[in-house]
Amino acid sequence: MGVPENWGIVWKIKAPPRVKHLIWRICRDCLPTRERLRNRFVECPPDCQFCASTTEDEWHLFLTCTVTNQCWRAAGLSHLIDSRLHSFQDIKSLIFYICSKESKEVSGRFAVMLDVLWKNRNDYVWHNEQEEASTLGLKATYLWNEWFQAQERLTSNARLNHALEWSPPPVGWLKCNVDAAFNNNNGTTNRGWCVRNHFGNFIYAGIAWDPGTLRVIEAEALALKEAILRAISSNLEFVIFESDSQTVTQAVLSNKKGDSEFCLIIESILFLLSSSRIHYFFGFFTMSAIGNNFNQLSEDDILPA
Repeated sequence: MGVPENWGIVWKIKAPPRVKHLIWRICRDCLPTRERLRNRFVECPPDCQFCASTTEDEWHLFLTCTVTNQCWRAAGLSHLIDSRLHSFQDIKSLIFYICSKESKEVSGRFAVMLDVLWKNRNDYVWHNEQEEASTLGLKATYLWNEWFQAQERLTSNARLNHALEWSPPPVGWLKCNVDAAFNNNNGTTNRGWCVRNHFGNFIYAGIAWDPGTLRVIEAEALALKEAILRAISSNLEFVIFESDSQTVTQAVLSNKKGDSEFCLIIESILFLLSSSRIHYFFGFFTMSAIGNNFNQLSEDDILPA
C-alpha cells in the first residue's frame, strides 16, 4: 500500500522529540541494524539476536520478531500492527499510515514502543542485558503516560485535579497503590495497599500497623513490602506497584544497598521479587491514590496483614 510521506503529521504526534528523531532515522534508513551494517561491509552476525530465526532488519526487529510481538501485546498496541502487516512491505509506509490514521496520542504510544524496543536491542548488543517482553510493553506505556502527563501539567492550571487522577493499568494487569501514615493519637505507624484491575474495579485491600513511629521512608518501604507479600500469597501474576514515595521507588529500581534499616527493607523487597513468579513494574504517583479508595471500603473488604 502506497502512503504519502507527510512529515507534518509525524512531527505533530504526542511523543518526546527524541522519539520523533528515532522515527525519522527509521524512515530515512539510518538505523544500524545488522542487515544494514552488513550491506555496508561491517562484519557482524546477520541473525536477530533475540529469536535467531531470520536477518535483523527494521521490519523484523520492530514488527515480526516473536519477542517483539509479545511487547506490542503487553502494551495493548498489537491491534495497530497485526491487522496491517499484510498491507505493507516496509516499516516506513506503516509508520506514516499509523500516524495519519490514528490519533496523535495513539501514534505517540506507538512511537515510544519503537524507541523502547530499539533501546532494549542496543542494551542486549552492547551490555548483554535485556528485559522481559511483558515488562518492555508496560515500560513503554508508563514512559509515554509520564511524558504526556508532564506536558498536560505544563499547559493546565488545574494541577491538583490532574494529580488526583488514577490511571488504570494495561489490560491483564493489576495496579496496587501503597501508602503509609502516622496516627498521632494512638502512636502507631499505619500502612495500607489497594489493588484494582484495568477497569478500575476494586480487587482487595489490606492494612497493617505497629506501635511507635518509624521514619517516613521506612514506613513507605514497609507498606510496599507488605503489599508485595500479599500479592505473592494471593498468586497474582502481573502487578504494577505504585507508591507516592519517589525515594522508595528509586531505591528499588536502583537495587539500593546499605546497612540502614531502610536499605535492609529494600533488600528484602528485592529478594521477595527475585524469588517469586510475579511479573512486576514500579510507578511513582505524585499524590496518594490509596486514600480515596479506603474511604469507600467496608470492614469486610479489608484484609489485615
